[in-house]
Amino acid sequence: MIRINLLSVREAQAEAGRRTESRLIVLGGVLVLVLLLFVEVWSRMQLVPVRAEYEQLQTDLKLLEAKTAELTALEKNRKELDEKLKTIEALQQKKVGPAKVLADLSDSAPDQVWLLEFTEDQGAATITGFAFDNQTIASFMRKLSESHYFSDVDLQETTQAVKEGSQLKRFVVKARLSYTGTPLPPAPPNLKYPDAAKGNGPETKRRNGRGA
Repeated sequence: MIRINLLSVREAQAEAGRRTESRLIVLGGVLVLVLLLFVEVWSRMQLVPVRAEYEQLQTDLKLLEAKTAELTALEKNRKELDEKLKTIEALQQKKVGPAKVLADLSDSAPDQVWLLEFTEDQGAATITGFAFDNQTIASFMRKLSESHYFSDVDLQETTQAVKEGSQLKRFVVKARLSYTGTPLPPAPPNLKYPDAAKGNGPETKRRNGRGA
């Protein structure tokens, strides 16, 4: 009778299975490590151009910031220069402006108008004078409105007056004044004109050379 020890065969098979399983585990671990290493290398390779682009963008940004600062400084200098030029132009206009204004004022007055007073305060002018009648006053206002220096010409009051035995019309005309001759913006609601002189007192600021 032949006896076979099956226990030894089973133990050998079990040992072989354990060895195979261990090899598979080790192989799986190696594969995982290789995969992780590949992912890491691939990620680093992908980041290289991104980092290069980021550094280039940072460089470009610094250049743009420098140019922006330079442009801001140039714009500031330009504004300062414009202000200086405007100031110089205004000073030049003030040198010749009053003479032209008075010349236009005199030219606008007909022979039957006697100008007694001309006052101006911050662009608001008041003109006081005598005329023979209302038509002459209207003619004076119309000619004055045609001047480049006067706008919004308005008759404020007319009163009867006697001067050297003659019956005359004393008038007060208000207007806006521009010494530069450029069109003025709309008048502010709080615009105040200088007070007109009362009565038939002496002329104070502007005479046109025509005696009453």
